[in-house]
Amino acid sequence: MIKETSEMTNSSEVIKSVFWKAGERILVQGLGIIIQVVLARILLPEDFASLAIINAIISYLGLFVQSGLSVAIVQKKELSDKDISTLAVISLLVALILFICLYILAPYISNYYNVGDLTWPIRVMGISLFLFSFNSIQSGILTRRMKFRTIFLRSLLATPLSGLVGITMAYMGYGIWALVSYSITNILSIVIFMNMIPYLRIKWGFSWQSAKELYSFSLKILGTNLISAGGDTIRTMTIGKVYTPSQLAFYDRAYSYSSLVTQVVNTSLSSVLLPVFSRTQDDIRSLKEMARKSVRLSSFVMIPILVIVAITAKPLVLIVLSEKWLPCAPFLSLFCILRIPSFVTSLDKQVYYALGKSQIGLYYEVFLLAINLVSLVLMIPLGVFYVAIGYTIVEFVGGFVLCLISKKIYGYTICNRLSDLYKPLISCLIMTIVTELVLLFNCNAWITLLSQLIIGVFVYTIMSIMLKDDSFYYVVNTTKQRFRYSK
Repeated sequence: MIKETSEMTNSSEVIKSVFWKAGERILVQGLGIIIQVVLARILLPEDFASLAIINAIISYLGLFVQSGLSVAIVQKKELSDKDISTLAVISLLVALILFICLYILAPYISNYYNVGDLTWPIRVMGISLFLFSFNSIQSGILTRRMKFRTIFLRSLLATPLSGLVGITMAYMGYGIWALVSYSITNILSIVIFMNMIPYLRIKWGFSWQSAKELYSFSLKILGTNLISAGGDTIRTMTIGKVYTPSQLAFYDRAYSYSSLVTQVVNTSLSSVLLPVFSRTQDDIRSLKEMARKSVRLSSFVMIPILVIVAITAKPLVLIVLSEKWLPCAPFLSLFCILRIPSFVTSLDKQVYYALGKSQIGLYYEVFLLAINLVSLVLMIPLGVFYVAIGYTIVEFVGGFVLCLISKKIYGYTICNRLSDLYKPLISCLIMTIVTELVLLFNCNAWITLLSQLIIGVFVYTIMSIMLKDDSFYYVVNTTKQRFRYSK
């Protein structure tokens, strides 16, 4: 039986877990950004367009393999070794079936897109499906135990290794194969490292009773994830077919880079708070207060980061990626704005899962997919940037609907949310107005970028003090305490 500890819900444990999870995300995203920047400077946009098509397919099929396994493992109150082995058997069987289908269909997919021969890159990337299975289950076990230090260490090993492989192959002129090797090496390294830990080695066995109990919950998560990812997958595949590979690459890279900005906070908080929420699922008032505190803190940190990246997108792309990637700057600005509603409401879904109401997320994603498809049909004839604009509008509509749902489920009202968000929003508005004045001087990219960053941070800090934002003082005091502790 997987042991539980009552201490997991105390505040010091949560803060410590957030620290390790955020550290892991910062490490992975930081190194990931550096690696992807180096690869982008070496390779052509067309190589990334090919990867975007392959990733869209593999990531979507990977959802069938993972089937919400991590969430099911974390959420289940009593978890046995038989439960874990049952999940592994079913997941690997699904991976095998999907891999065989993908292997057969790879030539037809390659011919359909006509961006070069993708047959063998698709087949090799298909191996990831088996690795997704192990990684999802083992990550669920670590998250359940709140062993985020272990997750930190595995990433410390896997990310640099995979980056070294990818960059070396890119310099040697392997093109798309450099990107494929980077992706495969990363997930393979993680799985190998995880299997070096005795309690993460999966024991083989099967129980119909375990399958029935676990999949009654995880299949709802699977349905939600399939529908949620359906919009992105269809959008990527449509752009790849209708427009040029370069246009797809600019859209896809900007979308990926904007997600890197938010994943540190989103992943850290959701991974840590899901097990905490699950252990307080009978106390709605505590759930609401915990969610509100998380939203206030994450909003204070993430809204200004997203806004400043949106403002500085052009000089940032010129300096970091080079002029050949400049067309992705407008997309990066827009996608940073698009991310705001998703991270503001991301914790609501964790509360739904903790309350065992995963069907709510499913119904919501069905609604979101429907309006996403309508937006895609309307915008695709107008151009790729209009597709991005339509997507952004849909995200804000969806965020508002999710707020209405949360009001009914656990009493987090629109007024509560506005109360939690208005201070960082006002501070960001003033910051945007002031930093945009820098553009009037028409300086070079380096001076523009540094000036906007320095002025932006200064203005946001001053506004936070003037508005007496509690999150500002919390961050300052926590940083001081950490510094004293380290000394």
